[in-house]
Amino acid sequence: MPELNRRDVVLKMLAAGLGLHALPLLGETPAVCTLTCAQTLGPCYYSGTVVRPNITEGRAGLPTLLSFLVVDADTCQPIANAAIDIWHTDAQGIYSAPINTFCNPNDASARTMAFCRGIQLTGSDGQAHFNTIYPGWYSGRTTHIHATIRVNGNATVTTQFYFDDALSDAIYAAHPSYSNRPVKDTTNLRDNVIGGSAARVAPYLFASKLILGKSLVARKTIAIRTSPTSCNA
Repeated sequence: MPELNRRDVVLKMLAAGLGLHALPLLGETPAVCTLTCAQTLGPCYYSGTVVRPNITEGRAGLPTLLSFLVVDADTCQPIANAAIDIWHTDAQGIYSAPINTFCNPNDASARTMAFCRGIQLTGSDGQAHFNTIYPGWYSGRTTHIHATIRVNGNATVTTQFYFDDALSDAIYAAHPSYSNRPVKDTTNLRDNVIGGSAARVAPYLFASKLILGKSLVARKTIAIRTSPTSCNA
């Protein structure tokens, strides 16, 4: 697969309605490389996910560019050819794919699709990017994105990432794809996976920038070792 360079990222951002205001965020480098710890896989994983940069499949929602940087937790050096496998809900809190019906109740069409799922490989700079939509919510969970990182086909960590509650509240209240469900019932601190304290949530929060209320860019550094992590969030 050809490497996604900075010019490609700019073009993808513009195509998704993401302004050049987001470029400083994409250029950030980690100050500290703290090992990314594991969180539960959850019941909505699907093994048939394919490599692709655009995972929307036409699903309505706030255009979102997810930008990941994968680094070695011990050296802070970027890791090339790491596979980032992500999955999350659509704007209405529904997962795709023929999986546990808990993940897409009363939505038979969602079980025939693969929206909001995809894999990307990091380039020589350790970066990988996805065009997607902002995830919705479902009862009992805060807004989140699942990810499994693999190196040479071996999973090094399975975890989850989150957004600031105030950001989610603003998007859900204002954007028409979410405004029929404007108030999620679970905050980050009360989430049954990562909740408990702000300090516990903080390492898994995206750095995010909302662009003119029309699109979002979100950035996360993932620090791994080539053997599976031994820590849990």
